[in-house]
Amino acid sequence: IQDITQRLFFLQVKEAILNDDIYCPPETAVLLASYAVQSKYGDFNKEVHKPGYLTTDKLLPQRVLEQHKLNKDQWEERIQVWHEEHRGMLREDAILEYLKIAQDLEMYG
Repeated sequence: IQDITQRLFFLQVKEAILNDDIYCPPETAVLLASYAVQSKYGDFNKEVHKPGYLTTDKLLPQRVLEQHKLNKDQWEERIQVWHEEHRGMLREDAILEYLKIAQDLEMYG
């Protein structure tokens, strides 16, 4: 798949997950969010990615946010832990990992 096609497909699947058109368990949603963050920001860098760096990004389905009574900082912390694990991963690889996980979700396809 060409990069642009893959990126557009990623954005479409991500939107479907965020809108709950594709059901995604909370733990998986956090992992997917971390791959989305890696694809957007690259490697985590504490000098650049200060607390609140994810505030403007919609990364989790509303249902997940409502089910688990965590504040924005706590959600960001959980996503950041995974984001740090993806150090060295290329943007294209992060997108591919996101799509691999998404294809195993129940309502996918």
